Amino acid sequence: MFLKFSGLLVLGSLLYTVDASVVTNIPSAVDIPNSKGNSNTTTSAVNVTVDQTIFKLPSEIDEDELLHETGLFMKSLMNLEVDPCENFYEYACGNWKTSERVPTSGRKDSILRVIQSEINDLIVVFLKNSTKESKTAEGKAKVFYASCVTGGKDINVGLKTMLDNEKDTFGKLKLPGKNDWIPVNFMSPYNVFPLLPLSVNYSTISRQFEISINNPIPVLKNFYNTSQADELLQKLGQVAQEFKTMLEFEKNLTAKVSNRDFNERLNLHEFLEQHQKDAIDWKLLFKTAFGDSYQPEWYVNNKISNFTDLERFLRKSPTENLRNYVKWRTLVKFFNIWKTELPNDEKREQVCRQHTETYFTYGILPWFIEYLYDAERREDSLCIAQTVLQSFLNITENYSWLDEDTKSEIAAKLQAMDIMVGYKDDMRHRQLSDQIYSDLEVNGDWFKNLLTLEANHARIRLHSVHKTVVPPILSPYSVNAFYADYINTAFVTMGISQMPLYHQRFPASLKFGGLGMLIGHEMAHALDSNGYHINYEGKPYNWSSSSARHFKEKTRCLENQYNKFIYHGIQTNGSATMPDNIADNTGARLAHHSYMELYGQYEGHDKPLPGLEYTNNELFFIKMAQTWCTGRDDSFRVQHMKTDAHAYAEFRVLGPLRNMPEFSQTFQCRLGSQMNPLKKCVVW
Repeated sequence: MFLKFSGLLVLGSLLYTVDASVVTNIPSAVDIPNSKGNSNTTTSAVNVTVDQTIFKLPSEIDEDELLHETGLFMKSLMNLEVDPCENFYEYACGNWKTSERVPTSGRKDSILRVIQSEINDLIVVFLKNSTKESKTAEGKAKVFYASCVTGGKDINVGLKTMLDNEKDTFGKLKLPGKNDWIPVNFMSPYNVFPLLPLSVNYSTISRQFEISINNPIPVLKNFYNTSQADELLQKLGQVAQEFKTMLEFEKNLTAKVSNRDFNERLNLHEFLEQHQKDAIDWKLLFKTAFGDSYQPEWYVNNKISNFTDLERFLRKSPTENLRNYVKWRTLVKFFNIWKTELPNDEKREQVCRQHTETYFTYGILPWFIEYLYDAERREDSLCIAQTVLQSFLNITENYSWLDEDTKSEIAAKLQAMDIMVGYKDDMRHRQLSDQIYSDLEVNGDWFKNLLTLEANHARIRLHSVHKTVVPPILSPYSVNAFYADYINTAFVTMGISQMPLYHQRFPASLKFGGLGMLIGHEMAHALDSNGYHINYEGKPYNWSSSSARHFKEKTRCLENQYNKFIYHGIQTNGSATMPDNIADNTGARLAHHSYMELYGQYEGHDKPLPGLEYTNNELFFIKMAQTWCTGRDDSFRVQHMKTDAHAYAEFRVLGPLRNMPEFSQTFQCRLGSQMNPLKKCVVW
């Protein structure tokens, strides 16, 4: 998966859940050794068994042993009976599904997902290790994880906890008799404000969090049409009789408003001036939501055209109906979390790991950095990224089809591109991590823990208006990299710089063929078919007519090329996959250019991997292809081709390499062969 967003890991955003709804414009692209955190490995050179696999090599390993095992692994994936000039994907990855050096469970999956699975398993092992210290961030994360694994299996307990909490909350509510719907709307501490939905979301315009006023939506109706609804209603027994009443209430509620043709965006002072004649007491509403802290410079995005009918309906509705609707919306919110709980112990461990990563992302970060992503690896990954970015700048400066003004705009964007690798320096320190979670009380009760943490997330979100922090869209442990066009930033997660995709002591051919290619892919999104007309500030700008015409001709060539990739009668959609096709082709070319500039011309003919008689120049392309190895079945492949924004893995190899004369030269492919067609398509 490849996204178009980067998380700026700053203190104000540390406790957000991974929530893609808070931002817009998100497109996206891994080595996890069992190191110090695994008691089954040592820090000295080891004799690796087939059962251990290269995915479980310790970080601190003798270089000869590392290169030997890497060569055996890469060779085990290859089908040497295939002509590399006819189908290089099959040549490089043809034995993935049968390789004994791939974990059995991963042979029907992709190499990147196997790496992710290894990371997930290591995090589970860490969380399962008991601790006597429950006051630290790590300790609280482990207590929370244990409460999830051992508790939470009886949803009836969760429902009772939830309903008891709701009664207590409502009992403390002050209802003035007029505008009762306003305090009831904000009675839930879990970011559920359904009568007049209000949310705090990140704006790519101001690059701050802003308030959004949204239309009520038919959540209960949509939930009622799912298979889980019957389960919840049965568990609630007599209380479930309210549900049909609430369905009718919701139907009337959602009918009272309509969308504006264009969203109204005003600062709070302007909004109050503009809407002072509304039936709604806006000052009371904002004070109820934010206390006395709301400021006139805050921005409000309003999506509702008229509030008169909605206000009248809410004012005339019985308080009990208002309360019950908020209660049911809150129940559905938590039931959607509870329903992921599975009886199978192994699956439950992974579900609880996901919950713990969500709520304690930065609580376990110091451990992950210490054992799986040291400073040297981070610095090396950053150097690779900086080298690839410089190649991008050099390549675009030499294109004659771009006029000077367009070149200048492109250069400004690439020179201003920020690169975020792994984490901010402060997050290495457990003291800061402990401070972040210092106010949270966690115990052995899963359901109460969940209420506490959800309320904490909601509180932080409401206190983030007008702050210039960006919440992380992806977990830092994910095997991914991504680019954010509106802040012109490429982000490289810690998970992507793990074995067997990357090791600090790999030869440069493997570093650039794997990690370098993926980083180049993300940077290329800055000038893909969506991003090319966005400048370095994230604002639209227009290329000259001549440059734009040439760009579209080049993308049309690529589109036609990918349209010819067909499997079982299903055609690759060259138009829908265009942004990532550009990124794939450009990423491969940038990584190769970087490698050749720094290393290839000096050591390209060396053969660094014992037992694998390939030069560095050849290994670059083998590594690039093997980064996309997969063993998914036909049904998955067909579904992917119909729905995914990326071309299928095989075509992510064949497409770029067919367009690279450097590949054909390296493997001596005759002109006109499958991997060396007469017509080649190059955008960047």
